[in-house]
Amino acid sequence: MAAHLRGAPAIRQRGRPRGTSADGRRGHRHRAGAADLLPRPERIHRRYLSFGTEGMKTARLYWVIAWAWLVGACGGTSAPLPQKNPDEVDPQGQTVVFWYQHTRERETALQEMISQFNQQNPHGIQVKGEYAGTYSHIYNKMLVGLQGGSLPQLVVAYQNQAQVYYSADGLVDLGPYMNSAQWGLTPEVRADYVESFLEQDQMRGIQMAFPPNRSMEILYYNADWLRELGSDHPPRNWEEFARLCRQAKAQPFSKAVNQQRSVGYLLDVDASRLASMVFSRGGDFMNPAQTVYNFDQLEIRDVLQQLVELEKDGAVEVLTETNGDTKEFGSGQLLFTIGSSSGLPFYKKAVNAGPKFAWGVAAVPYAGDHPVVNVYGASVALCRTTAEQQLAAWLFLKWFTEPAQQARWVRISGYFPARRSAAADLQDYFAENPNFQVAYALLDYGKIEPTAPGYETVRRLIQNTMVDAMEGVQLDPLLSRLTKAANATLEPE
Repeated sequence: MAAHLRGAPAIRQRGRPRGTSADGRRGHRHRAGAADLLPRPERIHRRYLSFGTEGMKTARLYWVIAWAWLVGACGGTSAPLPQKNPDEVDPQGQTVVFWYQHTRERETALQEMISQFNQQNPHGIQVKGEYAGTYSHIYNKMLVGLQGGSLPQLVVAYQNQAQVYYSADGLVDLGPYMNSAQWGLTPEVRADYVESFLEQDQMRGIQMAFPPNRSMEILYYNADWLRELGSDHPPRNWEEFARLCRQAKAQPFSKAVNQQRSVGYLLDVDASRLASMVFSRGGDFMNPAQTVYNFDQLEIRDVLQQLVELEKDGAVEVLTETNGDTKEFGSGQLLFTIGSSSGLPFYKKAVNAGPKFAWGVAAVPYAGDHPVVNVYGASVALCRTTAEQQLAAWLFLKWFTEPAQQARWVRISGYFPARRSAAADLQDYFAENPNFQVAYALLDYGKIEPTAPGYETVRRLIQNTMVDAMEGVQLDPLLSRLTKAANATLEPE
């Protein structure tokens, strides 16, 4: 066990607790950030997050368990338990429990879709969808279940989480189900899935989870304000972004609700935000093999240095209010935000409730010949239960990712579909939501964050580093320490 993992790191924030996550780690997924990566998100304070004695014990226990499993798996001392051939299994009359994180409208729609499947599937399969908390809560519940408690048949999981579960023999490889002659995907159907989405869940040749949807980090911009600043397009590079932020500070938007309040960009301190800015400059957090972290690099230094300078000029501020970026953008007081594409409905609502200006979305500014966008999203994993329950769970997952269901889910959730053919049923949605179509067209430029099992801890370290940088801590030693601490999460003691 790496010494660093003996206690989960406290998260420093120059902000506030975020709301409950609906789909991921950042942005309007609903809005997760640092808080959703922790057992007690409500306990985030301005400076340090305190787990308390019991919380620290719990966090320490979970990491010990997770790393014990992973060390054993990587050391080759155990092999995954065998799976029964799905073609030899009868799913008739099985019950499937599905743990998810969705709330509000998304949960309502998901439950309606589950009810439809239960009524229409020819095998008498009954799926029971259960809200199981945020991603971190579900992760904790899964670790407890893997120690001898109960497990669902389906569970929402990020890629690094799925690796932990699989290494503990808690998940099954979805490959045999996808390739099943009786229950699997035909070559034509298989080719219809966005390949990069499937690849995100593949580790060491194993399909550890299956993608129901994805979203990405995009730039939101006030088009009318840009025109007032003399620009007819969103910034294509980071130099142009910085210049426009400074101009916005000096020249408030004519329709702004508060003419005394004018900001270029509100920085939401988050690892996915930093990843988006680093990826678009050609950098990365890890090497291609995902065996080593490197934060002591030019691209990361450039990101942080630019943000620090813009903050000194008053053109950039650190977000301090829940959903403050959406509110200020809708009020015409904020020129740019960067966040999840699944936030589009929220931004549309905010603008319509405010001074009603022209706005749009684009790829985040980039340094090369083409955009690079941070594509992310949790998938759904198949827990190891019984052969019959596993097949029944797969059949629901397969049904949920059929084009008709995918198109319905897009309309409710704002996520991107996992099936390309779903776009044919979304032409009216594209027409009504042109910004969604703009973002959807960027999928081919996607890049993903690390899937290493300890990445949740590294995300916390990244966020602490961002806070330190914005408070003036010297970058060279700061990034060196971050690199060392991040790599410690990859090493057994």
